[in-house]
Amino acid sequence: MIYIPANNNLCSELMGAEEVTYTAGRGFTGTARGQGTGQPPTVPGADHFGEVQAWDVDTGELVWTHEYPRSPNWGGMLVTAGGLVFNGGTNDRRIHAFDAESGEMLWQAPTPSGILAPPTTFSVDGKQYLAVLAGWGGDSAGMQGTLIQLFPDEVAPVPEGGSVWVFALED
Repeated sequence: MIYIPANNNLCSELMGAEEVTYTAGRGFTGTARGQGTGQPPTVPGADHFGEVQAWDVDTGELVWTHEYPRSPNWGGMLVTAGGLVFNGGTNDRRIHAFDAESGEMLWQAPTPSGILAPPTTFSVDGKQYLAVLAGWGGDSAGMQGTLIQLFPDEVAPVPEGGSVWVFALED
């Protein structure tokens, strides 16, 4: 199996046919994007944006998907030999653990910020730990601002933060 952090139902375009004006201190792509095009960057009627996907590499079949309703998935993935899939990357500011075979969410824990970094595991004196850096910014913060504008009653800001979280794994 291969596990993929994916984003669906988010789209936009960069059109270069219109004249655009540079404004000091603002983002500039040289295109009409963000210049009042009025087109929201989501597929009409979309019920989710981020996903965790599990694919069978032998058959090319999608085995399972976990959808995040109002969040993209910006995070890296970790799969353990014990059959766990770890993923952060969502605006709920949590690290999630899934059963690798079924996709069932087995565990989640809050952090003070979103998680962009890939989780890692290590062992000390025979005890296995999960570590992850919680910190949000860059493209994820920009997209969060867009989602807040589109869904003001459903999406909240994510603090940028920057802290390391370590969890002990139980047998």
